[in-house]
This record gives sequence, structure tokens and C-alpha cells, in this order.
Amino acid sequence: MRVAILRCENLPAFVEGDIADYDELFEDDRLLVNNFELSGHKASSIIWSDPSIDWNEYDIAIIRSTWDYIDRYEEFFNVLSGIENSSCKLFNPLKAIRWNSDKHYLLDLEKWGIPVVPTFKAAGSDLKDLQDSFAEKGLLDAVFKPAIGTGGADVYRINSKSLAGEYEKLKIKHPHREFMIQPLIDSVIWEGELSYVYTGGEFSHLLLKKPAAHDYRTNVVYGGSIETAKPQEDDLLQANNIFAKIPYDLLYARLDLVRIGHKLAVMELELIEPVLYFELAGKGFEQMVSAAISKVKESD
Repeated sequence: MRVAILRCENLPAFVEGDIADYDELFEDDRLLVNNFELSGHKASSIIWSDPSIDWNEYDIAIIRSTWDYIDRYEEFFNVLSGIENSSCKLFNPLKAIRWNSDKHYLLDLEKWGIPVVPTFKAAGSDLKDLQDSFAEKGLLDAVFKPAIGTGGADVYRINSKSLAGEYEKLKIKHPHREFMIQPLIDSVIWEGELSYVYTGGEFSHLLLKKPAAHDYRTNVVYGGSIETAKPQEDDLLQANNIFAKIPYDLLYARLDLVRIGHKLAVMELELIEPVLYFELAGKGFEQMVSAAISKVKESD
């Protein structure tokens, strides 16, 4: 089989300055390429936006480090549609990618009985009532997140008592963007995010992501740290139950969970281009390679 591991042409616009370890950003891609090659298949890293690519020449296309898609949103989905309409098998499937690209998906998860961090649409909500509700529950800070966005770009932490007023400022600053509102969950600060990685429909490894001091964003772009961890038995059971309720045939997924009380809730579900840190875990890539090959053979 011929396999395309899709990557970005450039880093997204919100990443400012030079990245000292730029090549290391694509280590997951290299591991996948190597493991497909070791399995007897021809794999290569392909820029997703390269207009010269004939997708019919590939059997598998796996979306991986396509981080600049956020700056070329419509073009990205046009390319993915082209792959889906070719003889090439796209992972994850386009329907799941389109759904996951807009954070309104969190409201769907809640409807499906999946525990999520309380999430509200900024537009159309009674924000004064919402800020009163946050105050009653002792939720001192809130976070505005763009409905379509990635990497913590244009995310704003505000005092929940100022929710309505801050949103008016936000509409002026970003007049064409929709925003979601979540309370800032304290456990992100003292425990971090628990990122459960799934490949081939099975749990692979757990990543513990912590924010830098005096920050709340766990992304390494903002100084966050990341390490592998061993999941607690009950935590893994909760994560597996959440994953089982997602109604898509996924090759990979990263569940970013946070602790609220004694239960885990979804902060984000990453199906498009999450870094899976195979090199830290020392596993996951073989499982993904095997699953991708099996899925293609099953569809023939």
C-alpha cells in the first residue's frame, strides 16, 4: 500500500518567533512513516495543500501534523473532500473531522450522555444569568474559546463576574468569530489535563499535560509541560466509557480530560491533528499502522 502522512506547509499564524526544535515537532510523523515501511508498505510525509498530489495514487491518507489548516479552513476541507472522493482511504473520516473542527461538538457530547466541562454558546446566551450562576457555584474565572480554533489561540481567561462586559469587548475585537464559554477548572492548575490516546479503537497511552507557572494553558507553545503517566484504574474505565460513546470509526483520538470532583470530564476531543507523543510513550504507532491496514482491507 502507498500511505500519505499529511503534514502542514507552515506552522499556524498564531505561533510567533522561531521554534528551536522545529524538526522534533514532526517526530510522530517520522515514526509512522518508519513503521509503515517496516510493515512492508511505502509511506511518505505529504504537505496536505500540495496541488500536484493525485490522491488516487495513494491507498491511505492519515491526517497528522496539518496544523496550518486553521488558517486555510475552507481549503483544507476542499482537499479532504477530494481525498474522500478518490480511491484513497482518509483517516480520520471526513464526517468526524468536520464535526470535530467546531467546538459546538461539545454540546453534542453532552447530549450523548458524555460528561463534559460545562460549555455554553456565548452568542444568544443570557450572560448576566450565566455569570450569576458561576458566582453561586464559586467559579471565579471563565474562559472564552473560539468555536473554530486550535492550539489555545485567541483563548481568553476572564473574571466570571465580568462575563457580559468582556464578551461585548470580544465581539468588537473578533466580529466574525463565534465563541464558547467554559468555567476555568481548578484541577487544570494543580493536576493538569489527562490526555488519553486511542489508536485503532484501543487505549494506547496516557499523557499528563501541565500549564506553566501562572498560566492555565497546557499547550507547549505557552510553556506547558508533558509527560507520560500510568492511568488510575477507575480513570481509565471512565475514559474508555467516554470513548465508546463517540459514534465514529476512528483511527486515532486524544481525549483531553480534567477532573471535576472525583469524575473526569471532556475538556476537548482531538480528532484532527493532535500530537500523540509516540516518542514519549514508545508505543501507539504500531497499533495505528496495523489498524489502518486492516480498515483498508476490510473496505475492499
